[in-house]
Amino acid sequence: MTTLPISSPTPMPRETLYSYLSRLAAFWRTDVPEFAYDMGAPFRRLLEQDEALETFANWAKLSPDRMDELLSWTGTRTGNVRMEFRGEIYVSRALRNPIMRGCPVCLREDAAGTTGPAYAAMIMRGDWQLREATLCVRHRHPLVPLWQATAPRDRFDIGARLREIEADILSGTLDRPLRDPSAYDLWLDRRLHDGTDTTWFSDHTVYIVTTLCRLLGLALLKEDTLEDDQVSDRAHAAGFDVAVAGEAAIRAALEHMAARATGALDEAGKAFGPLYSRLNRDYLNDPGFDPFRNILRECVLENWPIAPGEMVLGQVVSERRLYSVTTAATEIGIGTKVLEHFLVEVGAIAADDPRPQSRRLFDAKAYAGLMAEIPTLVGPIAMRTAMGATRMELAALAEEGLLIPRTRVEKVKNPWRVSDGITFVAELSAGARHVTEDDKEWETLLLACRRAGVPLSELIRAIGDQRLTVGQRAGVTGFHGIVVPKSEVDVLAAPARTVRDEFLEEVPGSVTAAEFGRSVGLRDGGVFQAMIGAGHVSAYRIINPRTGRPQHRMTPQDMAAFHLRFMTLTTLSAETGQHRNTLKGLLAARRISPFAPDGQDFGAVYLRADVAAIMR
Repeated sequence: MTTLPISSPTPMPRETLYSYLSRLAAFWRTDVPEFAYDMGAPFRRLLEQDEALETFANWAKLSPDRMDELLSWTGTRTGNVRMEFRGEIYVSRALRNPIMRGCPVCLREDAAGTTGPAYAAMIMRGDWQLREATLCVRHRHPLVPLWQATAPRDRFDIGARLREIEADILSGTLDRPLRDPSAYDLWLDRRLHDGTDTTWFSDHTVYIVTTLCRLLGLALLKEDTLEDDQVSDRAHAAGFDVAVAGEAAIRAALEHMAARATGALDEAGKAFGPLYSRLNRDYLNDPGFDPFRNILRECVLENWPIAPGEMVLGQVVSERRLYSVTTAATEIGIGTKVLEHFLVEVGAIAADDPRPQSRRLFDAKAYAGLMAEIPTLVGPIAMRTAMGATRMELAALAEEGLLIPRTRVEKVKNPWRVSDGITFVAELSAGARHVTEDDKEWETLLLACRRAGVPLSELIRAIGDQRLTVGQRAGVTGFHGIVVPKSEVDVLAAPARTVRDEFLEEVPGSVTAAEFGRSVGLRDGGVFQAMIGAGHVSAYRIINPRTGRPQHRMTPQDMAAFHLRFMTLTTLSAETGQHRNTLKGLLAARRISPFAPDGQDFGAVYLRADVAAIMR
């Protein structure tokens, strides 16, 4: 005669509803479907979690708290493809999987000492259902696949499935090498157990955090899938170790990954792998991922040349932040090699950057002006045509720095701004007198320069100072039609008598030439005396009463004349507020040479007109 038990067993910690149902059926020596039917709560309806749950609770004499605990570890439906598990919301696929996993050590321990069938004492824990759980923290044993069943009726008939693998569980066939729990494993176990969380993750659900850790870990490890359990373990641990330090640590890790993307085809999707694709597709409409999606989006926009109007992680880009050499060249319609010359010259990219052109990036806003200007630049023929100059005239203007090309890279065929040439001619010819075609008393600026030996820059300066009359030859437009009187050029070319007759007394307010030279940073008295002797600096001579020897002195007018025409690093620094070393760099970058007529070396003295651009 079969003796039935008097009372039912009680649910165990973390046990699921279907595990307890199977244990009850085994306890009453029947199978699950028949047992559920006899209770008045058919198994199908228990799987659907309708009012049959109440019938089951009443039959098993479970208190509301005990029943709630069972259901919290089982997971209950709430809305479309969502489940509530341990008080938080998950997508269903995070908890429901055809593959049921578990810890064989736990199951073997459950069966130890039982007098009945071993499978009847085995308990399926609710945390084993969670896709992002990978380890039994208590036994340090990885969660392993126990059985696979697509139909829920077969999958959750726990007793029947355990009976099929009972021998494998007890024999250790399912056992795997043990491993120490990671910080991620311990955090997840505590959070599921009682909600304890001392990290900043406490503001986010377990589903969001565990998913993020897995995806971030895959990106860090450069893995694409989770097919291998070991990869899964490493991915969760690696992602958690970074993310637990906060949003700044996540951004730093993303920046590191972006820096690894140096290949020509290394776009954001490739650099971040599943982290990018899942946040961009699978979880795009899940607001719980928004904080992390925003971090990733900022990293993408700061490391890839995204054009306005493109969609990045669910948002349309309104403004370009970066160009690559490739995208910039395509946008403005020139070759990448030509564009590189411009960018290297202005310091936008490094000449020795080994990365491909698609990964050589520069600030779009900082160089917007350059990008707009490059397509408007022209070659020398178009420049000469626009300003009405001959080939030799344009070359002379460029050589003396009167017209400066946008770039001095020889390989660039279109270095000129048309506007520079047109403006230069207009300013030079302003107020020009009409000169007939056959008037031999006038000559072009280049002819005057060669005939009289006066630098072209000096002629231009004389026109600006109104020391030289400017005319426009009838029938000739542009720069080649600008002419000057030969007689005035001859006067300009005559040696100036800058050292005046000896004075018997010092002029009030005057200083010695050597003293003035030192004040402007020219400490080599011989060089400054040479400038006076060559007629470039005005001064007067006096007999020094102490030494009885001649001495050059400069009046306030002489000093003013020097400052009006010349500048030194000392005076340039005083007027601009820039350090001497900075000014040296600017002068070198603009290729501005010291004043050295006929090859004479007067040291670091510059024409004020030459450094006007730096002054601005």
